Amino acid sequence: MAGLAATLNNPGKIDAMARALGARGPDGARCRLDGAGGARIEMAVRGEMPAIPRVVGGRSGRDTVAAFAIDGVASVTALDAGYIESGAEGLITGDDPYAAILAEAEQDVLVLARNADGPGLYYAEHGGGWLVASDPIALLRAGVPAHPDAEVVRRFIQTGACDADRSTFFAGVRRVQSGEAVALGRDRELHIHRAGGPRARPTAITAVHRAVLRERVGIRLTPGLAGAALLAAALARPDLPRPVPVHTANFPDLGGTCARTPAVLLGLPPGAVRHTSHTFSATGFDLDAFLREMGEPVPDLGLYVLWEIARTLGGEIDVLADASLAESAHGEYVARVSDRLSARYGVALRCPLREAGTESPDLADELSTVLSRTLPPAAVAYATKDSAGTPTAGQLLDGMRDSVASAFAARSFAARSWADQASALNALRRLCDGQPVDDDALMRAYLVERWLRVVSGLSTSEARASRHATGAVGLAGTAAEPAEPAEPAGLAEPADISIGGTTWARLPVRTEVFVPGDQLAAKAAWYVADLVAGKPGGRAYRESLRGPWFAAISAKPVAVSQRRVCPLWSLKPGRAARVLARLARRRLPRLGDQWTMQVAISDAGLVRVAAGTLLSSLRAARWSEQLLPVEAGTVFPPREDAVAPADGAVVRAPLTPDSFAGAFADALRLALPSGYADTLAGIAVISADETGSRLLGFAPGPFIDAVLDAEAVITELCADNPAGQGSECTPVVLALRAPGAPQPPLDARTGTLPSLLVR
Repeated sequence: MAGLAATLNNPGKIDAMARALGARGPDGARCRLDGAGGARIEMAVRGEMPAIPRVVGGRSGRDTVAAFAIDGVASVTALDAGYIESGAEGLITGDDPYAAILAEAEQDVLVLARNADGPGLYYAEHGGGWLVASDPIALLRAGVPAHPDAEVVRRFIQTGACDADRSTFFAGVRRVQSGEAVALGRDRELHIHRAGGPRARPTAITAVHRAVLRERVGIRLTPGLAGAALLAAALARPDLPRPVPVHTANFPDLGGTCARTPAVLLGLPPGAVRHTSHTFSATGFDLDAFLREMGEPVPDLGLYVLWEIARTLGGEIDVLADASLAESAHGEYVARVSDRLSARYGVALRCPLREAGTESPDLADELSTVLSRTLPPAAVAYATKDSAGTPTAGQLLDGMRDSVASAFAARSFAARSWADQASALNALRRLCDGQPVDDDALMRAYLVERWLRVVSGLSTSEARASRHATGAVGLAGTAAEPAEPAEPAGLAEPADISIGGTTWARLPVRTEVFVPGDQLAAKAAWYVADLVAGKPGGRAYRESLRGPWFAAISAKPVAVSQRRVCPLWSLKPGRAARVLARLARRRLPRLGDQWTMQVAISDAGLVRVAAGTLLSSLRAARWSEQLLPVEAGTVFPPREDAVAPADGAVVRAPLTPDSFAGAFADALRLALPSGYADTLAGIAVISADETGSRLLGFAPGPFIDAVLDAEAVITELCADNPAGQGSECTPVVLALRAPGAPQPPLDARTGTLPSLLVR
């Protein structure tokens, strides 16, 4: 599929849109027309064989009166004649699928036409004029705001309806419907013309046979009668080369019927098909890349499976036919998905039972008739009694429960006008407990949230749109050039800090992501030793390690390694937790949501937590701190930018933090080069956030006597949270005397640094 773009009275935008359409082909033809009334019209086409045929001469005597950009099968001469005779409606004719843009200079107008199931066209009013492109993302790259249309999103989540009218998921973007012509004028006029009534939906059987008419067709074989009927329709074509390419998908991690291969393959004669099995894992979906290429959400993850299969075909086939059902989804979303797959991978998609619907009560009998006409009796019997199955939305959500909980726990999700955070998380918990929920609606809500993350980084400025064309904000795949790798997060060193006349440097230590069950002390010590031995220009730092130094580790990864994690999908907040959370939000922010409050109540008891919360709301902080135990005050709420699993779970305070600090100190003695561990002043387990730091555990080092009030010093050094609060992956921070900074000498009598001046 080619990429079309056009602007009317929007100078300078055509380049940004052409770059955004780079996945559809190399840079192609462009033209500019000056309208009779002063409008400026620009057009561009990207594709393997791009061209803009021009109509030369005309009614006004000027050289160029119109230009056509076409994607699909259409005659420029016929379209021009139809427009002259019938106006905009004359651009819609015949049964061939195509999309066309006509730049009419005499009337200062852009006319957009989409015939049959032709490629998509999107348009938006912007900057006093109009922008038009084959993908909505191209419009966003040219400056259209990436604001979601709340009503479209709400309807989609509730019913699965999408692409059913001119609305898109973007509030400022509209689409041209099938059999429609849209005229965009220089004064922002908009006129819509339809050629005839809406197209009748074919019967399921007719759609099945149409889906396999192309010469190079492959089958995505689904279990049961529907998949077998589609395969039978392909095998019934005597002109179709053998063996027919057949692709299946299975989910071993889900087990049961989802891990089995469609049984109809067992009854086919040798050489009838060439079978390729594709293995999927619910935890391995690359949903961001998928939604980036689709541009908008889709109703279910069956389309993700088709996208993954299409990416592996490498020109083997032209059409991938699929017989999966989608009874709750309505609209032309299959045409959108097919257009994106054709543009990027050269594979069109046909989903006859999605396109035709499955309302017929006799559908099973009709499918059985197709089977019996073509397949051997053994194959028909296998298909009729097939024990294989496709995963339901509930099974996939259960397999992705941690990432789903993370999405629903985010503050951004709580702010959505169409979402209720507590209801969504409660539905996820009930689903994971095996209780009945509307799993399709829950899946659509999750897909919308993932889609919003993909588009949230888009800028409206032309300069950033140019940079983003390389994929810099998570939109790779629509780029003409590869993205430059981003600098890893968490490498910036915090500023030096002076305490009691001593200037300290803080060095964050970048590590892997620690998971439940990790041997954290040994792993963290290895990363510290690696930093000490290999840091560029580290001689001065290594020299500072000859004096007193500290190592501080964040409490959250310690707790995670101890399996002190409560996924949100496993929590059921009670009424007391909901009430107390509202009281705690201002004074006790860590207990300000019902999930962390429920964990605190479970660990510390309702009476103590309730009393501490009430006293805090009355501003009796001192009494509140005495009542609230450490395990309640240091619970970690989920944060959307935190490292998993803390982005979708409540993390309790670590167990025996003093003991862990001691184990970490022992591990450092073994891992560090000789002599460095001798000057260690202490190991601290720190709970820090935007409100400050709290020392949970401490183990003295061999050189602790060199620093007076060592525990207070390390707490002060971590007050601004130098380890970071997001996804930096720097849970360990080394604190040592800053190299090059003037330092007070050690006390000659005691061998210590000066006392801490506590702020």
